[in-house]
Amino acid sequence: MILRFTIFLAFLILTIEAKKYLQFSEEEQWQEFEEYMKWKKAKEIRENDQREIKYEKRYHENHDMYKSSKKDQQFSVNNPPPINQAALMARYIVNQADWVSVATISTRQDIKSFPAVTLVSYTDGLLGNGSGIPYLYLTPLDFTAQDLAKDNRASLLMTLAQGEYCKSKQWDPMDPRCARILLTGKIKSLKNESMELNFAKKVFFTRHPGLVNMPEDHHFYFAKLKIISIVVLDTFGGPKYVSVEDYLHPPITNITEEFNRHFPLESYESKSQEEYSPAPNILNPVVKLV
Repeated sequence: MILRFTIFLAFLILTIEAKKYLQFSEEEQWQEFEEYMKWKKAKEIRENDQREIKYEKRYHENHDMYKSSKKDQQFSVNNPPPINQAALMARYIVNQADWVSVATISTRQDIKSFPAVTLVSYTDGLLGNGSGIPYLYLTPLDFTAQDLAKDNRASLLMTLAQGEYCKSKQWDPMDPRCARILLTGKIKSLKNESMELNFAKKVFFTRHPGLVNMPEDHHFYFAKLKIISIVVLDTFGGPKYVSVEDYLHPPITNITEEFNRHFPLESYESKSQEEYSPAPNILNPVVKLV
């Protein structure tokens, strides 16, 4: 009897102690968990603070770098010719632009005989060695070519707003000082196997390498504008009318040298000199090459 009571008492004591241990263990674990959560929260706060500091530092660095880059760009933008040289200004705008707005007389049934405008990639030659003649790369699948098949009269608009110059001056594209040119004439396709076609291909794909592999079934072809009217707006006071003769033969000693002064061939420095050597100006033989 005494033995049983002793065993029961021992068991009771062990049970109480075990319960105390378990309670203590649970409380201790909960306390550790709370401490862990507090530590984790504090750690996250520190990490967030560090991330914000790093982000802000990186932002300011990038922002400063961006501003520096923009500043460098502004200084690297070549100024156009003086506004008293309208013919050279016209050639400058045509040479620096990569795309042109082309207005035609529409043949679409819904707007038949209305003016219609589209965007076309073009070039008049390499930067700094333009011929002044816009060469277009067209496909019969486009409305423009379809319009030209019926009526090849067209007007082409180019503007310095395409590049960085007007942006560097904070001029709106409508600002008269953001020079533009309107060329009007007739668009004609180039003859196959002609020297002019080879010239157009070379200079066009140099300026627009992404268009080299257009689908063959789109039947792209090269065309040029036969210019009959030239209007330049490059400052306040209204447009300036430039004769085709002055445009093709500007009254300066060497237009190629002048273009090279305004258009250093920086874009092609990574390419071989042979690949991007100035192409002969076949449409303006009086121009001396440098």
